[in-house]
Amino acid sequence: MADVSRTGRRTTARLDEEFDRAAGRYDLLTRLNPGYHGALAGAAADLVGALPEGPLVLWDLGCGSGLSTGALVGAAGPRARIVGLDASAGMLAQARAKEWPPGVSFVHALAQDLPVVAAAELDGTADGVLAAYLLRNVPAGQRDDVVAAIVDQVRPGGWVALQDYHVKGDRRAALTWSAVCRLVVTPLAALTRGNPAIYAYLRRSVLDNDSTGELAARLHRAGLVDLRWSTPRGWQRGILHTVLARRPHEGETS
Repeated sequence: MADVSRTGRRTTARLDEEFDRAAGRYDLLTRLNPGYHGALAGAAADLVGALPEGPLVLWDLGCGSGLSTGALVGAAGPRARIVGLDASAGMLAQARAKEWPPGVSFVHALAQDLPVVAAAELDGTADGVLAAYLLRNVPAGQRDDVVAAIVDQVRPGGWVALQDYHVKGDRRAALTWSAVCRLVVTPLAALTRGNPAIYAYLRRSVLDNDSTGELAARLHRAGLVDLRWSTPRGWQRGILHTVLARRPHEGETS
């Protein structure tokens, strides 16, 4: 995996500080988002459903306050070994304050540092990875490296589930997203005393995020196969996308 530039680390550090400031109100605001928790639960269930039965080893990348981790526990059961990783210390403090089964742990690190972290946290590769709302927060020039690192940490035959907002190239989706941010997200953030900077960033980052086609190309470049796309009902239809992708077995041709 390529080294992360100093400029990239400074940019990421500033973003992490904004997430730190937003951490105390994050769970409250997500509860006010119709479909947010259901979509996370669906992604976790799809990932676990694609994996063999039995106790699993899973990564939760960009775990934030642990909402996606909870979705994985619900899907995989309390015997699963789940490692949540996030770059925001404030978000991780919220996650660690919750009650978890013995197999759940959290690590403070950048997704770009996954290979080093994985060597310290796990004995071998994981069965699967969930990364919800992660790649959008990685500098565009580093996303291929992060996807490649994720693939390296999944066993052959294992699965990766990515969930995020993708509106680039879809005018209707982009207009809907901007309207929701202006008329719903920003007022709710103000009402709940959330960090306004992070929600202004949220709007911009989604508009600038990869299109589904660009993301698919990244996954294919990393060697993933069998891409399976879904989008929920309601206002998030065509805006929120979940993709499952499989690491092929050794010698398997795509």
